[in-house]
Amino acid sequence: MEAYCVKCKKKQQMKDPKETTLKNGRKAMKGKCPKCGTTMCRIMGGGAKKKSGAAKKKKK
Repeated sequence: MEAYCVKCKKKQQMKDPKETTLKNGRKAMKGKCPKCGTTMCRIMGGGAKKKSGAAKKKKK
């Protein structure tokens, strides 16, 4: 899995990628940069689930 390393400032092949879920429900892959060891994160598809709650208020 390829992701952007903010420390190296270029795309690197992620080392030990693991799938995680973010707070908003989106899936992401987390791993380490093979050159500097910084944690890398790549946000995947599968958007957040829409909240079903209060209906929108109509303007009068």
